[in-house]
Amino acid sequence: MNKIFKVIWNPATGSYSVASETAKSRGKKSGRSKLLISALVAGGLLSSFGASASVSLDGGTYSDGTELTDAWIAIGKGAKASSVGGSTASISIGVNAISAAGATAVGYNSNATGQSSVSMGQLSKATGSRGVAIGSGASAIGDYTVALAVGSSASGESAVAIGQGSGAKNKGSVALGNRASSLGEKSVALGVDSKATGDDSLALGRNALGNSTGSIAMGAASEANGLYSLALGASSVANADNTVALGYGANAAKAGAMAFGQAGKADGVNSIALGNKSQSSGENSIVLGQESYAGSEKSIAIGSLSNVTGVNSVALGTESTAVEDNTVSVGNDTLQRKIVHMGKGDISSTSTDAINGSQLYDISKSVADRLGGGASVSTAGVVNAPNYKLQSGNFNNVGDALKGLDDNTLQWDSLKKVYSAKHGSDATSKITNVTAGELNASSTDAVNGSQLKTTNDNVATNTTNISNLTGEVANNTTNITNLTNDVAANTTSITNLADTVTNLGEDALKWDDTAGVFTAAHGTEATNKITNVTAGELTETSTDAVNGSQLKTTNDNVATNTTSITNLTDTVTNLGADALAWDDASGAFTAKHGTEATNKITNVTAGELTETSTDAVNGSQLKTTNDNVATNTTNISNLTGEVANNTTNITNLTNDVAANTTSITNLA
Repeated sequence: MNKIFKVIWNPATGSYSVASETAKSRGKKSGRSKLLISALVAGGLLSSFGASASVSLDGGTYSDGTELTDAWIAIGKGAKASSVGGSTASISIGVNAISAAGATAVGYNSNATGQSSVSMGQLSKATGSRGVAIGSGASAIGDYTVALAVGSSASGESAVAIGQGSGAKNKGSVALGNRASSLGEKSVALGVDSKATGDDSLALGRNALGNSTGSIAMGAASEANGLYSLALGASSVANADNTVALGYGANAAKAGAMAFGQAGKADGVNSIALGNKSQSSGENSIVLGQESYAGSEKSIAIGSLSNVTGVNSVALGTESTAVEDNTVSVGNDTLQRKIVHMGKGDISSTSTDAINGSQLYDISKSVADRLGGGASVSTAGVVNAPNYKLQSGNFNNVGDALKGLDDNTLQWDSLKKVYSAKHGSDATSKITNVTAGELNASSTDAVNGSQLKTTNDNVATNTTNISNLTGEVANNTTNITNLTNDVAANTTSITNLADTVTNLGEDALKWDDTAGVFTAAHGTEATNKITNVTAGELTETSTDAVNGSQLKTTNDNVATNTTSITNLTDTVTNLGADALAWDDASGAFTAKHGTEATNKITNVTAGELTETSTDAVNGSQLKTTNDNVATNTTNISNLTGEVANNTTNITNLTNDVAANTTSITNLA
């Protein structure tokens, strides 16, 4: 069957008409009918659609029909076209093509059932109001939708699908590209096999995937799977909510993470990876630099190949590593760096500031100054060792110097609570060059050998003198005894003479028969002084009466010796905390220790006892002296008693002798 037709001018209608090329312009009624139909169709297509027409292209006959007021065109077997009120024209062209009012359906089984919709292509379908479906199998289901290309589908209101097999399935969605798919409301998929499934999502590029609300995937095979995530770059992946992956193969795997750079990976929550192949695995970690890595929470790695595994640590600079927690590293085991131009930090008990080189130098300088001994600070900040020159040798550090002092100073014996002169293997040692201590009742000064020598010499002299005096006293006692006998004899004689002596008077020294002595009683006074007594001779054979000045001299000498000997018992006190120390105020060593004002010094070797000796003396030496002094004191005390008795006896004898002399003189 010949389906070829042509358009010709129809003078009857004043319009073009469609006519089959096999139809005849002259002939039978049936031929004229075909020509008329062709003219009517052509007129309908090319005019203002003022008349209805039905066209058959199978060579059938035309029969006159009734003129309609509506404007529509339906061409093809089973084609249907609708019109409402004559003001809305519809067109259906093709077998089973269907068009609604104002719609256009062109193609086999095309369907433009939506108001004012367009469906072009076999099996195309525009069912939504003003929808457009162009292409074989294209489908515009929702209102105001557009589906362009074979198998495209726009099913959401105002959706647009352009490209073979593309699909815009939700309200306001756009799918552009072969097999592009936009499933979320107002989502956009642009690129072959791109897919935007989340509301307001964007997938741009081949196989790009915007999989969640507000997600954006741009680049071939990019994926934005998290809410409001962004993947920008081929094969980039933003896998969790609020993540950003920027760069080829970049991957932001955990919530809030950001990865920038080729193959950069941020797989820690809220972490940031910036740099090719950089990786931030720790929560809240940050890496900046090619192949940098931060593996622990709150860690930061800045610089290519920098690496942090310590929690809350920082690595700064290429290849820097921070392994331990809470550290800042600017290098590694083999690579170290300076930190320059750093301000001075606060130095206090609560400061956590870093200090700079000048501050460290000042500290080292102050240490060197306080060490003394020539200590100094090198340009490297090292304190050069001091040199302490002690009696025991030279020392280059404080510990050895103190040990040298410990070994060569008087040390406090905490068990015995005394200072000890023990040294090395020697249980006792001398203490030399001791300045003469003060000798008084309150003195705690150490005394030297020369002082004790003087005392010992004095004691020895006193001992000799006392011994001699003892002999003299003994002789005096004998003489006094003899004298007593003589006086007794004289008394008898005088008594015999008294009978003959008269007018002796009350003013003469008289004999007291009751006491057996001459008495100085006078008038009502029981006692009286005997004055103007010439100093008697003090010899072994003397029987002279002694006067007060002679006895005063003797008593003063004894008192002086006693005081000097007592003063020798005082000890040296307190040399520092545990060593005998120099007292600047008193210009002497002191044995004061702790709260004790005085303390013992033990293990002192016996010092030399010479006139020039400055050696310290020990207890045994002073004990010997004290024993001698005690003996002398006893002897002196005894002698004092004996001397007192002798003095009394001598006084009495003197009185008796004087009385006798007077009596004898008077008798003479």
